[in-house]
Amino acid sequence: MAESSHSSQTSVQYDDSIKFIKSCADEFQWKDLSEDVVMDIGCGHELNCCKAKLMQFPEVTALIAVDNNRTVLKKTHFRDRRIQFCFGDIRSRDSLKSYEGKMDKVISTNTFHQILDKEKAFRNVYRLLKPGGEAGFFFCVNSCAHNFLTILSEIPKYEAILKDTFALKLHAPKHGEKYYKELLEKIGFKHVRAFEEEMKLPFSSDSSFKDFLEDLDINLKLSPEGAETFEAEALQLYEKKFGRHEGKLRYVYVQLNLLGVKPIQS
Repeated sequence: MAESSHSSQTSVQYDDSIKFIKSCADEFQWKDLSEDVVMDIGCGHELNCCKAKLMQFPEVTALIAVDNNRTVLKKTHFRDRRIQFCFGDIRSRDSLKSYEGKMDKVISTNTFHQILDKEKAFRNVYRLLKPGGEAGFFFCVNSCAHNFLTILSEIPKYEAILKDTFALKLHAPKHGEKYYKELLEKIGFKHVRAFEEEMKLPFSSDSSFKDFLEDLDINLKLSPEGAETFEAEALQLYEKKFGRHEGKLRYVYVQLNLLGVKPIQS
């Protein structure tokens, strides 16, 4: 992704993290978290969610920043005595087993949309929590990227190339707030709350649409001329499907706020 596009995405994710932590604080009626250990699943090298927690709850006891990529943990420049870094994967129970039953809160922003077996990951979060512990998840459940790729894959010359594209598997049809609320309740969470938000972000220019295509990680194996033709066709198709606002293409997606509590007796 181009640097300007990456910078914009980072800013949006930080703003999202601040907003989501405030939402969790209101819904769960958090005070100062001075006696709480909070785990951040999928912290990323920017530590957006950890920063948001420290800004709003400077007296928090400890933050466990978890990521499944060691390079990400090495790249982070932000340091704080309350942050402990942990290499782990929420999809693998064994990688975080030493923390089971010890977390007061588990929070994850902009991570669960990348996990195909979400039920398994939610169950692992449940195991990490102390009785009475709280969990909050903020992730994308639908996007124009998925819709766009679905339409593109229906074009015969791109069908075979796109059928295994990872982004096509991310958002299962009909998996929205009702589905995930019932899933958490099935696992054992109580007081589950789920609500969706539609977000709209303008592309800075038509040229930044190319960065969007690169982020989709489509391996077309085309010649330079073929790649140019594909980019032009893709842009035209995207504009026809999603239109423009004030002259700019937009990225439209739906984020899910999902909260739950592990009962004291489970």
